[in-house]
Amino acid sequence: MRTLHRITVAAILGLAITACSDSSDRSPGAPVEPPVEPPVEPTLSAQIRRTEYGIPHIKADDWASLGYGYGYAYSQDNFCVTMREVALASGRWAEFTGEDIDRDFLSRYINGTKEEFTADFFNKLPQRDQELITGYAAGMARYLNETGVDNLPEGENGCRGEPWVFSPDRIDLMMYLRKIALQASTDQGIVRGAILAVKGPDALQMANIDSMEVRPGLKRDLAAMGREIRPSEVGSNAIALGSDATQNGGGLLLGNPHQPWNGSGRWYEAHLTIPGEYDAAGASLQGLPWIAIGFTRDVAWTHTVDYATRFTLYEVPLNPDDPMQYEYDGEWRDIVTTTVSAQQLLEDGTVETQEHTFYSTQYGLVLDLGGVNPAIGGWPTFAGTLMTMRDANLDTGLRSLRQWVEKAQATNMEEYRQALRHIGNPVFHEFAADRNGGMFYGQISAVPHVDQAKLDQCLTGIGALVAGATTNAFIGLDGSRSACEWGEDADSPEGSNLFGLSSHPQILGTGTAGNSNNSYWLTDVTRPLEGFPVVFGWMGHEGNQQFLRTRITHSMIADRLAGGDELSETPLFDQETLKTLMYSNRVHGAELVLDDVLQICDEYLNNPEADPANAPALADTCEVLSNWDRRVNVDSRGAQVFTEFWAGIRDTYGSPYQNVVVSDEFWAVDFDPANPIGTPAGIDLTVQANRDLVIEKLLQANQRLTDAGVALGAPWGEVQFLERNNERVPIHGGAGTMGVFGAISASLQEGGYKNPRAGNSYIQVVTWDESECPIADTILTHSQSVQPDSDYYADQTRLYADKRWVRFPFCEDEIQAAQIGETLVLEE
Repeated sequence: MRTLHRITVAAILGLAITACSDSSDRSPGAPVEPPVEPPVEPTLSAQIRRTEYGIPHIKADDWASLGYGYGYAYSQDNFCVTMREVALASGRWAEFTGEDIDRDFLSRYINGTKEEFTADFFNKLPQRDQELITGYAAGMARYLNETGVDNLPEGENGCRGEPWVFSPDRIDLMMYLRKIALQASTDQGIVRGAILAVKGPDALQMANIDSMEVRPGLKRDLAAMGREIRPSEVGSNAIALGSDATQNGGGLLLGNPHQPWNGSGRWYEAHLTIPGEYDAAGASLQGLPWIAIGFTRDVAWTHTVDYATRFTLYEVPLNPDDPMQYEYDGEWRDIVTTTVSAQQLLEDGTVETQEHTFYSTQYGLVLDLGGVNPAIGGWPTFAGTLMTMRDANLDTGLRSLRQWVEKAQATNMEEYRQALRHIGNPVFHEFAADRNGGMFYGQISAVPHVDQAKLDQCLTGIGALVAGATTNAFIGLDGSRSACEWGEDADSPEGSNLFGLSSHPQILGTGTAGNSNNSYWLTDVTRPLEGFPVVFGWMGHEGNQQFLRTRITHSMIADRLAGGDELSETPLFDQETLKTLMYSNRVHGAELVLDDVLQICDEYLNNPEADPANAPALADTCEVLSNWDRRVNVDSRGAQVFTEFWAGIRDTYGSPYQNVVVSDEFWAVDFDPANPIGTPAGIDLTVQANRDLVIEKLLQANQRLTDAGVALGAPWGEVQFLERNNERVPIHGGAGTMGVFGAISASLQEGGYKNPRAGNSYIQVVTWDESECPIADTILTHSQSVQPDSDYYADQTRLYADKRWVRFPFCEDEIQAAQIGETLVLEE
């Protein structure tokens, strides 16, 4: 066992004072008795053991010490990743680098000074949360102090010698944690840009207001805005199975988040224990001091990204005589100005103070959507109004840690559900299962309390136009009436005006739930959740076309329940069939259209009137597709052709907000809300335009791959790979947009689909048997560490390439058997 001791600051000061003191009573030459030192009691103490693949198991007796051990262990692998994010969130980035001072301005507006943030935010956290965050920051600081800035890791993800490296404290870390909660709202790129674009009233523009009715091309321009702010590819899959769906009658859970493989969106595996109080294993996003997706002795949980409403725009009429006033219930209210300052490093090495003024209404910050699209205008809009916003997640960070800790302390599904009453989840669907065969699903995240009646009454003006152009991804309400303010439930978190736990779509039972980022509607296709306002999930809302990934998820679930698939002759699920399903790598888009594509191709090539110049390339392309196994395994040949072909179809018919192919002519069987998993399907071969489009996109796919130097029939693992220390690790899985359950997001580059940016990340399949220990098979696709010299830089990636898993050690005897290296005891 290796122990690192550090004497407390108070003890060090005490020794220094003793050494410097003298006494007039001391006789010259008399023996000096050494001072009696009181025993130094460590205020922080944690034990760190690592098992295979670098997974740290941290044990402590209190929350501060648990955070301390976790912060230190995490920093050994990925310190620079979170240090960068902490520096960005601190409001000092321009002071360190001279860059991006606008981000600092917004951080300083949202958080205030460190003293203000401490009083207004940190001190409102429960004591347990404060201690955990304080300890984690202390663990990071200890790692930095021991390592030194000049000895930190180098490279793309390193920070050796960087000016933005400093010893973080609890407030620095909490600012970063709050920033994470705002990623889907105030800190979303397009929203941040619209806030920072506001420069105040423009008197010249005020004098030339066009009416909404005569503004030419407005809807077209708003649609263009929609394409600018479509959602990202970050997503996930989850399947929760209760006793009715499993062979042994216990619970079973698949967690498959599709997160970034670089930066703060990466996962980090760990096991955190306070004996008798908290014992959770799984993974956290970088720098989070709690287990975000994971399992305990009795419960397992996961999330999928939830496209619900996180903020609402409010449109307020401006006073024609005073552009700094807006109308509310027939009265004029003043717009509030707040000026913040930040330091900026100049080229000569000096630092200069810069200022920025923010404008706000009772709802929140004022936006200038003219920067997004000039059709709307800024201050004022073309309608003589002002756009402002209210963010549902501004205070979610106060409730998040409490919720995640209580989830991990639950022993069954009702206790898990009750932990969600805090509404501390900023952006995810919730899934869970327990050892007794219970399962739970809930769309229980921070959603503004805007019911359907309020939407019908208050979705007006520019807000209605924006909602129509973005299929309700962005909604704007009438801000001139108090009747359009957010409401509340009896169980809403106090002062939040969010929907309370009881109002959210949810399933508690022993059946089946699955989600692949569409709304709550078809989580259980046998019992759709219906009658909820669109704010609970605009992506694939009730009665709307679903992702191809959603459709294959539910198709695979139905086939497995009936025993009608290739996984096993025995119906229902066990751990092995669920793991095999995870790695099946079917391409549902090809299952729906490839037969028609090949028929179109064959008939074109046999048509004497066809362009002979296209024949050789087209023949090669279609031959590869005809021999392809319609999967994205590492040995599949031709997946790259369909990947590029389907991307071309989506470019033509893809919905910018719903991420589906929508056309009245393309599909042979159109979408039917009564059969949402089976439709749309096939290509309408009677429409010549469809035949022409297929030929065009096949030739385009051939050209794109040829230009990139990618052979049409090369094995997928040679085409899609992750580079690690000059090694190409093959990556299976493919684009979720073409119906691959195990989604990988990678763009075609010279030489292939190199270094995926996101997709399958931390995957867990968890169940239980008669023993006390959960049975968890996991994989971290991008591996544990970002440091190229680490043993954990590519080890799990190689396992993933071979479709292998890691049995996560949870109980003490399992940890001891899998431990590598010595136990590290940290005391401070």
